[in-house]
Amino acid sequence: MTSSTLDFRTIRAVASDMDGVLWRGTETLPGAVEFFQFLHQRGIPYVMATNNSTKTVHDYVKRLRSLNIPAEPSQILSSVVVTGDYLAKHFPAGTPIYVLGSEAIEAAMTGLGYVLDPDRAEIVIVGLDYRLTYDRLRIAGQRILAGATFIGTNSDASLPMPDGLIPGSGTMIAALQTMTQREPIIMGKPQATMFLTAVERLGAPAANTLMIGDRLETDIQGANAIGMATALVLTGVSSEEDDHGSYAPDGVYDDLAAILRQWQHDLATA
Repeated sequence: MTSSTLDFRTIRAVASDMDGVLWRGTETLPGAVEFFQFLHQRGIPYVMATNNSTKTVHDYVKRLRSLNIPAEPSQILSSVVVTGDYLAKHFPAGTPIYVLGSEAIEAAMTGLGYVLDPDRAEIVIVGLDYRLTYDRLRIAGQRILAGATFIGTNSDASLPMPDGLIPGSGTMIAALQTMTQREPIIMGKPQATMFLTAVERLGAPAANTLMIGDRLETDIQGANAIGMATALVLTGVSSEEDDHGSYAPDGVYDDLAAILRQWQHDLATA
């Protein structure tokens, strides 16, 4: 632990980011398994709230269980899930869409009844796209200029990997903003939607729900805005030297192992 004003005796539920908190690429980060086994054993509800749009809910559940972290589909709250909820509320099934992003986004949206159609798309959804080409970027930009609704799964400019940062969804979104001069509707953190959904699923007041993340400008900023307790871990993007400004977390920790130690200490001194 580096600094904290948190009293874990008041925490009734947990929302946690995954990339940069539980793992970095294929590397599992310190304390990840033990922390969530601790929550499970004590009956403390938790969800995984991630901006990553490259994986399906099934992918996340499978990876978590492979690490012996108890997980159910209802505990996965990704930017893809939030995007699907938004489309279902605002556009009828059958609406043509174009996805500049992962196959996971395509599968989720077609599963809801939306139709992939680059020539007639009325919605353009942009996320991290490992298949990015000039032509795919061109199609997305032209559909937005033709009036399609511009949706970004999240605005993360980068993604932490073992060998350093790689371009994130925000990089693809920025290219289309430059081309079209249009502003996207952002689904993921720091927008309130994901945090409010997490609190609703967990069933605890925001003030008694802890958001754990590795990014000040998304995880911490968004959670602070709706009154959640916040903990920054230093295993991902943000560092202790960063200017916290108005994004100041309630606690700064080296990793999940440090959070677990503090939580156990607070309980032992209750």
